[in-house]
Amino acid sequence: MKLFSLPYLAYSRIITSMNPIEVISLSFYSKTSRERIKQIHFDVPFLGISTRVNNRKAPVFQLRITGYRHLSIPFETAPRTSRCKGRRFTGTADGVKHYFRCIEGMTGTVLFSNIPKSYFKITNYILDLVRASLSFLVLDLNMIGDLKGFITEPCMKSVSVIEILSETVTAEKLSVFFNNIENPVKNVHIHSKVEGQVPTSMNIFQTEILVFYESSWITREHLLGFNGNILCFKKPHFDIELVIEFIKQWRNGNNTRFIALMMSEVPQKVMDKARFISEFDAKPWDPAKREKRSIYEKEITDVQDITSDLSEGFDLERDDGLLANILVGPPDLFQFFVWHKRFTVAE
Repeated sequence: MKLFSLPYLAYSRIITSMNPIEVISLSFYSKTSRERIKQIHFDVPFLGISTRVNNRKAPVFQLRITGYRHLSIPFETAPRTSRCKGRRFTGTADGVKHYFRCIEGMTGTVLFSNIPKSYFKITNYILDLVRASLSFLVLDLNMIGDLKGFITEPCMKSVSVIEILSETVTAEKLSVFFNNIENPVKNVHIHSKVEGQVPTSMNIFQTEILVFYESSWITREHLLGFNGNILCFKKPHFDIELVIEFIKQWRNGNNTRFIALMMSEVPQKVMDKARFISEFDAKPWDPAKREKRSIYEKEITDVQDITSDLSEGFDLERDDGLLANILVGPPDLFQFFVWHKRFTVAE
């Protein structure tokens, strides 16, 4: 192919300016074209699998190369209404020849194969081609038949962010899904109401950042058993006594990993500032002891839209010297924050 007779800098710029579907179809032209494409660095800021795609009843692999629209691969065969649309090309992935059909939509290109249940093979082919890793999952677990088979696919090892969208999900499904994840996940958001008893040993309670948007199923044991960094709740259902017990557990323990408990839309019965001050003999902010603003600002505000000004909070210190801050912010925001570094070190 004449394209690859050009210097590397020239053909790499041409290829990185292509639409993703053009890059994929070019890779099937020959073994040489595929190997040359694999040598190119692609900036791939968006790479994951989601069930939050319009009019789809299955997960969809989504990829975007900087500056271009999405490429989507639905985990289903093409609907009858689409089987005569778009353009066709052939390609061999993992030793199997596929007849592909690509259809241009409003938000990008949709790619279908004629071979049923080949979506992970095609996904793995594309990940290998652009030398990228799957980064996120946004899923309704009720839309996935074989949860264990899905989450144990080799490409899932790189996933760092998982968002569960199911309106209601059983504890069994949640356990099958999360307990079969091989590598630790950094960030988990759960929107679902959970039916059944969720064991406190489930590995989500060791996640670095864990966010619940529906917390009616969360028990005392779940809260006190959290062993991650940041825990967030929207509309928490527990009372002030449990929040106090959580803080006492931290104060009397030796957990040096914990960073923050953040809650929004908190019931007014929990928003008793005087009770927290009295219970922990908490003191007003002292500028000599810590900064005014959280030095973990970006890490936390990426999880939840909160203020980073902690000067209105009250501080308590435990025996090992770790300082913590309790901020009861009107009208309904609660934050318990641990200062692992009290001051930013000047570079």
